[in-house]
Amino acid sequence: MRRSLALWAALAIVLVVFSYVFTLLLAAACVLLPSWLLSTSPNLNTLILFLSGLIVSVVILWSLLPRRDKFSAPGPRLELERHPRLRAELTGIAVALNESVPLEVYIIPDVNAWVAERGGTMGFGSRRVMGLGLPLLRVLTISQFRAVLAHEFGHYYGGDTRLWPFVHKTRAAMARTLGNLGSDSLGRALARVNLARLVHFLAVTVLVAYWKVFMRITQAISRLHEYRADELASNIAGPQALIDGLSAINGASAALPLFWRSEMLPAMDAGYRPSLADGFGQFIAVPNIAAAVADHVKKQLSQGATDPYDTHPPLKDRVAALQSHVLGPQSTDSGPAIGLLESVDEIELELLRMIVPGRQIAALKLVSWDRIGPDAYLPQWRQVVRDGASLLGNSTIVGLPELANSLSASAQQLRDPPGMLLTREQRIERAAHLLRVAFTVALCEAGWHLHTSPGQFYLELDEQRISPTEIVNQMRSGAITKAGWAARCSALGISEVPLSPRSSDT
Repeated sequence: MRRSLALWAALAIVLVVFSYVFTLLLAAACVLLPSWLLSTSPNLNTLILFLSGLIVSVVILWSLLPRRDKFSAPGPRLELERHPRLRAELTGIAVALNESVPLEVYIIPDVNAWVAERGGTMGFGSRRVMGLGLPLLRVLTISQFRAVLAHEFGHYYGGDTRLWPFVHKTRAAMARTLGNLGSDSLGRALARVNLARLVHFLAVTVLVAYWKVFMRITQAISRLHEYRADELASNIAGPQALIDGLSAINGASAALPLFWRSEMLPAMDAGYRPSLADGFGQFIAVPNIAAAVADHVKKQLSQGATDPYDTHPPLKDRVAALQSHVLGPQSTDSGPAIGLLESVDEIELELLRMIVPGRQIAALKLVSWDRIGPDAYLPQWRQVVRDGASLLGNSTIVGLPELANSLSASAQQLRDPPGMLLTREQRIERAAHLLRVAFTVALCEAGWHLHTSPGQFYLELDEQRISPTEIVNQMRSGAITKAGWAARCSALGISEVPLSPRSSDT
């Protein structure tokens, strides 16, 4: 370790010790000062002040008591013997840094990786654990993943995981203290008497001020440790691999919530379970999504700024620091890191069981992403069209612009779902959804092929492609006129295709 980081680590330890001493002194002051006033000038006011100080002091002391670390598995635990290629990567980096492989390695649902020492009390009796994101393994190459692993092992090598439990426990104790002092029940009890409210206000104000100082300093130390771990990783796996890996993580992290909300959850709601890892890989490879991810990364590389309470430096600063390092080995292993795992489907099943415990995951039907539309969504959409047939009437596809321009009126005919009272905006959106679904079902009935893969939804026939979502949205905005749409429908031969089944078809 560099002396500078050793000094910063020593400062962190001093802050931890001082935090407890400072808070204990504050608790003592809440009792001793009112006690002295009570002894010199005994009256009702000083008695109230003493009792208030005693209550605040007891709350502080109770909050400071160390709690045992209750570690809950963040995902399925990997048996490394069943994943020899991943074990080889972990072992190789551990040997390079003369460190031991974590006792427990877990798969997590994030585009992230982390190491820690968990369990025990205040870091004593803890064990090494590691979390590896399944989406992370899907978006990184083996070279990039190796660099990220080396960065995480750098925290073991630098002693960060041995030091940081003390810091985290101190933060937790201070947060617990502020939370208990700020509880509604205590606040209401003390607010009834002005002197009691004054004691409570002063104690909270002093603690909040110190908390901000403590957080700013320890977070600054945390950012220094990240730079050091980056440097160690660049020496082992090469700076460019880490730069590429960090950039990929930054971009994919921004896309994961959208994938989960717009692709994975709807499929599960429909009773199906497509591949989480493969689906996310397909999602971020879609041209418009890939462009948005690239723009996000570019913005972070040019405009990222440090916040005093950030645990990690901004991507821009990390990349600049890595580019200044002496070049390390340049790995060219471009295979996907997900290939280091065996039985990915089994891992996904266990992961989904843990992150969505209320669902019967095992009962969901396995399906490939290219079949999710025809098998899962299309039967549901047909039912939506049948339920909304009265709004569609005898309209055909050529009449879509008129329906799109009268959504406000037709939306009033929609019935509220059981137990819900829709707003005007919600009714309009449901009516627009009906148009998109009806358009899709009508084209499918006319022989068009439905394509639904992560981030993509369109219908195709004879090299002609139609996106119902885009078309309905353009009709609502006025970008597609009635005349223009009629000409296009005529050219495609879909003008007279009905939007809802005729009575003889039901």
